[in-house]
Amino acid sequence: MFSGKMVQQYIDTLINNLLGLQGYQLILAIVFAGLFLVRLLYLFLFTGKVLFVRKPAEQKPVSVSLIYTVRNEEERLRRNLPPVLSINGVDFEVIVVDDVSQDNTLQVLGMMRERSDRLKVTMLHQETRYSIKMAQNIAIKASGCDWVLQVPITYENATFEWISGITSALGENKNVVIAYTGVLPEGGMAGFFYRIENFQLFTRSVGYILNGLPFVYAEENVALLKKKYFEVGGHGLKINEPYANLELLINHIIRKENTQVLFQASTAIKKTEPIRWHDYADLLKKSIRIEKHLTASKKLMLAFDEATKLAYFPLLTVVVVLLFDIWPFIALLGFIQLVSRMVIIKMLQNRLNERKIFLSSLIYDLFVPYFRFFYRWVFNQKGQKQKWKIKV
Repeated sequence: MFSGKMVQQYIDTLINNLLGLQGYQLILAIVFAGLFLVRLLYLFLFTGKVLFVRKPAEQKPVSVSLIYTVRNEEERLRRNLPPVLSINGVDFEVIVVDDVSQDNTLQVLGMMRERSDRLKVTMLHQETRYSIKMAQNIAIKASGCDWVLQVPITYENATFEWISGITSALGENKNVVIAYTGVLPEGGMAGFFYRIENFQLFTRSVGYILNGLPFVYAEENVALLKKKYFEVGGHGLKINEPYANLELLINHIIRKENTQVLFQASTAIKKTEPIRWHDYADLLKKSIRIEKHLTASKKLMLAFDEATKLAYFPLLTVVVVLLFDIWPFIALLGFIQLVSRMVIIKMLQNRLNERKIFLSSLIYDLFVPYFRFFYRWVFNQKGQKQKWKIKV
């Protein structure tokens, strides 16, 4: 058993060791302390700030056009569209654009159209390289509402709470309303990684929105004021971007003051679809390409965030080895960082009803940033080689 006197002597020794640091040891300690403070401030001011997002005050709901772009989705249309069309008590329409399907998608839509006046159906007549953007353009032009909302056909069991929560947030002073889109737990390890990365991307973008550096990584379950689409010329010059669609347009018009974030499970949607490793890779590629199109200030902040995150764990290890005499103090700082992150992440996941990724997301966030950094470099190198070949 340790007596009070022994504990006091140990603390005094630790303090003396801290005060006795000189030369490179002192510099190393100061650098680590600064890095620790930066990461802790980012955790609370960006990630933790998301916890203060409150459900907006109820107001008169605004009508919205739900947009679906589909290709060869007759089975999912039969299963997932009827629950949407059967929702009552909310003013909305459903617009489905068929992207040159080769199955019975059009026939299925035709039968549903006969049974529901709120369903509009249109189609692309020929294959195009960027058909999703073209399909979205057709759907937005066909919209009879002031707001449009991109919805994945893989969303099953749509609820009144979801659509009413969205429409109630479409205020007169808003241009964008953002809600969460997740994936149901299936698909093995690829699906597991995808869910964690998707959750982290969403919480990161919300944190940046709340700090006046707004952008989104996803277009699904994000409502957009239709006139803004036409004011910036639609997809316009961004039509050749292969990894992002409406996200690029949204990021062009989004501002903190005209954006409403919905951070609760009732307005979140969960997709039911098999996730493969190429889907996880595409999610990484999409986030990289979206960040490429952001303003300089947002790129700089993201780069600073990534650099300090990459440096934290290696520097922590170096400090423990080279400054072993003060390892209890270093361990205490690491413990504070870890516990703070655990509490914040658990609360965020509970708010979104994102289950069974808690501990794994903590481990993921420790190691995957290094993989992501390498993957970003490889992806950018391939992109540069492709551009060079095109020029030649």
